[in-house]
Order: sequence, then structure tokens, then C-alpha cells
Amino acid sequence: MLLARTLESLSRNGDARVEVIVVDDGSTDDTETVVSRFGSKIRFLRQDHLGPGAARNLGWRAASGAYIAFLDSDDVWLPWTLGTYLEVLHRSHFPSFVVGTGAWFEKESELTDVHREAIELRNFSDYLASAKLPIWLGASSMLVKRECAPRFECTNMNAEDLDFALHFGREPGFVWIQKPFTFGYRRHGSTAVMNLEKTFIGINHLVDEERANRYPGGSERKTERIELITRAVRPPVIEALRQHRWRAGVSLYRRTLDWHLLLKRWRFLLAVPFLALGFAFRTKPQ
Repeated sequence: MLLARTLESLSRNGDARVEVIVVDDGSTDDTETVVSRFGSKIRFLRQDHLGPGAARNLGWRAASGAYIAFLDSDDVWLPWTLGTYLEVLHRSHFPSFVVGTGAWFEKESELTDVHREAIELRNFSDYLASAKLPIWLGASSMLVKRECAPRFECTNMNAEDLDFALHFGREPGFVWIQKPFTFGYRRHGSTAVMNLEKTFIGINHLVDEERANRYPGGSERKTERIELITRAVRPPVIEALRQHRWRAGVSLYRRTLDWHLLLKRWRFLLAVPFLALGFAFRTKPQ
């Protein structure tokens, strides 16, 4: 079970100040037994198929530390992750939001080539101020102040991590850890991000939230928000066209057309019609 490897990676970062909380979202693979092997210090909570956002919220409410780090059950911390986080917090005067960088892997052996490097940071006034940079964001990359108000969206969707970050957008102090890698991100066919249906639910949720002015920052921060949202829009639009899912792809393209025009994303705007024609003459993927 991948969870055992995840918990093992946390135990290697052992520190008496760290509490570990496992939330089981209605699994049927004996998760509680796996957790029990790591001792009573790990808290085990259960919910019934409410989705990853609700699971993270439950863990958030149960936590007592000043900061919360999230780690999906198929990802791992690296031996220096905790030490890196602690040094970054002190060096950056305890920001509200820290995002690390993931080492992507399929086989465990690939992680043997990942080594600790000197810390390199980019500091921003808040998350929205980082919009120009293509910072990969996932729940396993996050370290956040527990006292801050935002919570994860409970709809069972992808892109809930970006939705969280956008609602978190103006909390003071955002840090991107460029080096070293702070976690291992496991790539495999069953990962939730491969589910295009959930991805479209999530991306359309982001568009709805922005259109309804539910993200912080008002009109003066709109350009930064749509920069972040449209960066997440483009890959699923193209993938939908590749899979001949014309309605979903074209709908999202149209919904965000004005934003892409505002940002002058001409390459994407002009490429989509030609890609649609090209994909139309290809065999539909199975």
C-alpha cells in the first residue's frame, strides 16, 4: 500500500513538535490497520466518500499546530523536508503560505538521484503577486498557517488546490521554495489528476468563483487572478479536443475567451481552432 511508504517518509522526518493526522475518505483497503503499525502518535480520522477537499478540511480542524502541511497518500516527504520548512519559516519571517517543489517519480529508485541542495527562495507579498511565474501547485506542496481562514472546496473535483490558493490569495507573505525538492510526487495512471471529468468540474468552478467575485483582491487584482486561472484552463481544453470531447473543450474556451484576449494569449487563442480541426480528422482515443 502506498500509504505505508508515505507514513514512512514522515517518520524519517520525525520531530516531537509534529503531529500526523491521517484522514480515510471511505477506503476499503484496510487503511486503519496500516496506520496502526506506525504507533499511537498518528491520529486516524474517517469520513465517507466526501472527497479530498473535505478530507483536508477535517484534518485541518483536528490539527493544533501553527502550520499545516498536506501530503496525499501516494506522495512522500524527502528526508530534509521538515528541516527545510523550518529554516524557510524563520528566514522568511513566518509567512502565511509556503509552496515547495516536487520531484516527480514513477519508481522509488528514481528518488535515489534526488539530493538535498542549498535553499533557494522567491518571496512575494502574497500568493496573487506570484501570478506571472508558472509555479506548479498541489496540495502536497503546501505549508499554510492554520489561523488563516480559507478552507478547501468540498465538491469532489480536481483543481481544488488552486481554488484554495486563490481564496488564500491576499494572506500576507508567500514563499516559493525553488530548491531543494520538498516532496516526491508519484505519477501513475490511477492518480486523480488524470480524471478529465473532475478536472473540468474543478476548472469551471474556478471560473464561476472569479465571475462571482468570490476571490479576494477586487478589480485591482483581477489580472493576477485570471493569469493563474487561465494557466490551468489551457491544458484541459486541448486535452478535451484531443479526446473529441468538443462540447466541454469549446465551452471552456468560450467562457474564458475574454480573459485570454485581455492577457493577449494569441498563441492559445489561434491554436485551438486549428487543433480542433486537426484532432477532428484523427481517430478518437479509446
